[in-house]
Amino acid sequence: MEEYYLPIILNGRTIYGDELRLEYDRQEKIRISLPNVKDNHLLEIGKLSGRELHKVNLDEIISFLSQVGELWENKNYHFRKEAAKISSLTTGYHERMIQHSYDMIPKMLNKKFLIETVNIEIGNKEFLDRWIKVGGTRVHALPLGKLLHIVAGNVPIVSILSFVMGILTKNINIIKVASGDPATFIYFALSFEEIDKNHPVNRTTSTLYWRHNADVERKCINIVDGLLVWGSFDALYSIRKKSKPGQAILEFGPRRSFIFVGEEVYKDISALEEISQRIVHDLSLYDQQACHSPQVIFFEGNAEKFCEAIAKTLEKEKYKLPKGFTSIDEKASITHERMMARFRGDKVFHPSTTEWTVILTKDFENTKNHPLSRTLYVVEVENLKEAVKYIDRSVMVVAFSSYERLEELKEDVFLRGADRVTMVGRMGYFPLGHPQEGKRNLSQLVKWVGADVI
Repeated sequence: MEEYYLPIILNGRTIYGDELRLEYDRQEKIRISLPNVKDNHLLEIGKLSGRELHKVNLDEIISFLSQVGELWENKNYHFRKEAAKISSLTTGYHERMIQHSYDMIPKMLNKKFLIETVNIEIGNKEFLDRWIKVGGTRVHALPLGKLLHIVAGNVPIVSILSFVMGILTKNINIIKVASGDPATFIYFALSFEEIDKNHPVNRTTSTLYWRHNADVERKCINIVDGLLVWGSFDALYSIRKKSKPGQAILEFGPRRSFIFVGEEVYKDISALEEISQRIVHDLSLYDQQACHSPQVIFFEGNAEKFCEAIAKTLEKEKYKLPKGFTSIDEKASITHERMMARFRGDKVFHPSTTEWTVILTKDFENTKNHPLSRTLYVVEVENLKEAVKYIDRSVMVVAFSSYERLEELKEDVFLRGADRVTMVGRMGYFPLGHPQEGKRNLSQLVKWVGADVI
């Protein structure tokens, strides 16, 4: 068994140890060893006032982040290479999928993109640096203080996205990495020291790990001013129970996503092929583990020809973003769902393996026991308007096969509870200005204060 030693990072200082051991048996057996988080570590973080970044100009923070992005743009950058290797072994994703995810890091940390993000979410980035007259008062946006980010491991760059929210609002950031992907953010934070170990961003960033429900979690929650929690309902509920009155809590819970396809895709063979390729890309990202991954397609009319096109494309495109590790339990779940679908009278398209599955059904209820793992249910409807009733607040993204149908149905889709509409092929790519899960998150990570104009 190969063993990897990862540090925790305490206010920019790396600490190694092997008291905690995590074992994985996916593509190959490995062990990750990390040090325990001790009370004196939390005491050291607790000594920070939470205002260390308040006087640092935002442009300086953004410049630092963009330099990190430039390092990670290079696929041969040593920390990126090490992170990609370990992340693939712990998440089970194919390394090509990890690299595709890491390719988004320099785009996320692009200087122009970061500035525009702050201007959109805060209204004007200058609120973070100085007092601005608004009506009869002068307004300033102060950091909340210390933030604890409890991240999920299903999408590698979620930890970086969460951190960026915290650092752009000049907060102290503590990232509790996920057991499913401990490597990505640890190596990301290690790269700070290569730019400037004394930079305020480095000295106010901590990267920790503890086991589920460890006592240190409660102690860490007690020293922070805000929480960003990514994960399952159980994870969100557990943290809420441990939180204190007055703490800001931003929750990013489990969601699902749909696709609406109109009969216009049958107008010619090239249109059908193009739509199929875009849908397969959306499905393949993170092997359907992400909230933006499509689980159900509502198809207007007879969908058999459409399912055949999807099946053909899945087989042809599988090498672009190869599927990662599939456990015995996951394979059994897929096989069981295929069998149950046939028993119900549904039509099932699949290869000889469990790599992908397309199930054609007329009843939405048949989609409830979803095995994920690149499984698509295609539900036939007479008109796409009928499918709107199946949307609720659990739905994150609804993608459409044409812009005309998007415009036609977007209001109804939003009123039912969805957060975002887009075109197929773009479900996993969130544009500048998009409200994350229905919220402007940066504005919730600052304290807005006013000084009266006398």
